[in-house]
Amino acid sequence: MKNLICKSLTIIFLTFLCHTAVGQESLHDIFIQLKGDSLADAQKLTLTKKAEKILVDSLKKTKSFAPSFNHPEMGRVLSDDNKVCIYSWAFQLSDKSYYYSSIVQTKQRKGSRVEALTIKKAPFLPQPTERIQRHNWYGALYYKIAHVKYRRDNYYILLGWAGLSSITHYKLIEVLRVDASGRPSFGKQVLKKKGRQTWSRHVFEYNAEGKIVLNYDDAAKMIVFDHLVPESMMYTDIPSYYGPDFTYDTYNLHEGKWYFNDNVDVRNKE
Repeated sequence: MKNLICKSLTIIFLTFLCHTAVGQESLHDIFIQLKGDSLADAQKLTLTKKAEKILVDSLKKTKSFAPSFNHPEMGRVLSDDNKVCIYSWAFQLSDKSYYYSSIVQTKQRKGSRVEALTIKKAPFLPQPTERIQRHNWYGALYYKIAHVKYRRDNYYILLGWAGLSSITHYKLIEVLRVDASGRPSFGKQVLKKKGRQTWSRHVFEYNAEGKIVLNYDDAAKMIVFDHLVPESMMYTDIPSYYGPDFTYDTYNLHEGKWYFNDNVDVRNKE
């Protein structure tokens, strides 16, 4: 009976979220409009803010944590400890760059906390060592989340993608932290590069026409990614000329830190 009640509440919530008109527009209607090319950028920005409000208000009202629904325009990732859920979506602007929205729901002892990540001016390329707060977010679509706990370390690894411009895209390994109140922030120095470098995130910028591998192996606790190189040495440090060389690098988890290894045999890891 308890399971039946929970399922019924979830169905009611999803129906409200996807189809109930709020200000004469539902979340479903907004996503359809964002896919079109007829709207000006300012109109699309107004619509996505409406979508954020609908989702935030709905998540705050529901008693369910991390409800899912089938909408192709919205991504959803749920952590393996079932305490963090991230919803995200994007739409293309007139200059072929992208704008992003993301809502983070974190489980609390009583209920949950819901936070919208905010882009202050425009999406940007985050730097390897900076701490980033939820009110100055860079913008990305997250497709993987993994919980890491070792002694006092307690954080999440995120894998994400962003279309930075018509020339370059990037993928990233991000570190998400959640404070005692459920507020998210980004960046923690746990990525150990060779030598003494320790990064808060790893960003892979590459030619927009290409594709790169960035995956997480749950069983091996390993992050696998393409090794990126320029087409020619004359294009060193120009990301628009970078792409995979068909070798792979990894980060491997050990005692709460991630250690970099290059040229690793990861066949069958794609």
